[in-house]
Amino acid sequence: MKGKTVKILLLVFSGVMALPGCAVDNQHIARLPLFEARSDRIPGLDPPHERRKLIREKGARGATASEESREILVAQLVHEYQTSPDPNMRREAVDALAKIPHPQRDRFLREILQDPNPFVRLSALEALGNTYSGDPESLQRLLIDRMRTDADQDVRVAAVRILGDVTPPHKVENRQMWDGRGISHTAILELGNLLNDRIPAVRFAAMRSLQRITGMDYGNDINRWLHFIRYVNGEVPDLPAERTFTERLPTIALPMFR
Repeated sequence: MKGKTVKILLLVFSGVMALPGCAVDNQHIARLPLFEARSDRIPGLDPPHERRKLIREKGARGATASEESREILVAQLVHEYQTSPDPNMRREAVDALAKIPHPQRDRFLREILQDPNPFVRLSALEALGNTYSGDPESLQRLLIDRMRTDADQDVRVAAVRILGDVTPPHKVENRQMWDGRGISHTAILELGNLLNDRIPAVRFAAMRSLQRITGMDYGNDINRWLHFIRYVNGEVPDLPAERTFTERLPTIALPMFR
């Protein structure tokens, strides 16, 4: 084995010395077969960064393309999502698909909510919150299902936040305002059910969404929010008092001196 290695090195060295002027420089070495530059590209397979760029370009073109072109681009993106084992590529396909107006876009995004990767589900959920074109109550039911059942904490938190964003604000002043039990009432009660969730981030997101929908200012006082939900349910007679001015001031932790 050592003898073969020595022979190879001698051949390389003799090839270099046989060059005009016997000068050894980088240009001469680069022309030798042993040191010839080789591409790392695999025929028929685009590098990941190029595939991601192509997917993004399809989404950008589809936003202003003709109806016929949109059909082709959507079909290509759906195929990319369905055939790619890489969750990053699937997520890029979801983001691009969300930019293209298409009658089946909502259905595709709802189906993607079953993806095994939480980051892909998160992208589909964000896309639905920004682009959903169907009945608002069906979007609400979809978000409620996600915030109840999804196995990933970040997806649940996103569903809670989006529910607060898409639900019409409804200032609560008296129970007579709840005649009809509309979409806002349903969202408030569902968010109230999360105030005892085992995950702190979910509880915090629920309080933020409740504040946005109801206009009530209880901050992060979960006890007041729980009292408020009981009021909405008719279990207690009065609304809880809102926070005082001093309670709204930020708490500053001062160092302790001995």
